[in-house]
Amino acid sequence: MSKKDFEEKLERLIKSHKKLIKKNNQPKKKYNGIYTKYKHPVLTAEHAPIHWRFDMDYKTNPFLQERLGVNGAFNAGAIEHEGKILLAVRVEGNDRKSFFAIAESKNGIDNFKYWDYPIIMPENENPDTNIYDLRLVKHEDGWIYGTFCSERHDDSKPDDTSAAVASCGIARTKDLIKWERLPDLITYSGQQRNCSSS
Repeated sequence: MSKKDFEEKLERLIKSHKKLIKKNNQPKKKYNGIYTKYKHPVLTAEHAPIHWRFDMDYKTNPFLQERLGVNGAFNAGAIEHEGKILLAVRVEGNDRKSFFAIAESKNGIDNFKYWDYPIIMPENENPDTNIYDLRLVKHEDGWIYGTFCSERHDDSKPDDTSAAVASCGIARTKDLIKWERLPDLITYSGQQRNCSSS
């Protein structure tokens, strides 16, 4: 691909992305008296920033190949913070591994835009193999606490690479950028994919 073709293709990608994140959402006509449904999802895989998905340097990526494929954006925890609606999104790569990222909107209905960098979630002494479904709560102590599913390999099945044990991970933050990992929730109710205490 010539540099000119590269630049034109990159410009189309950027324009398309800007158009997507600036799209206004409209309520559907059908209403049940309880909640309003909207025409478009507030976040999709395509909302992921271009600079996450592509190396935009012609010298290092002359064919403008995607470097981080994003498979989905889902199971977000929501919070109102400093006058904006923030979503702590589970972003899943094409490799089926997840990471957390914050997207913000003024109204919680449309124009969600990801922050420039994903969340760097610290690990504890037993590293996670996958993390997902972060839920947030502001506490009176000034911290924002997050609980999420922390998956680790099930070592009782050493030959099964897909065997996993799920725990409830806990972390806290003041600014949703720098996070402190706390010990996992101790529970005797088995797998904690949904972090329940029943």
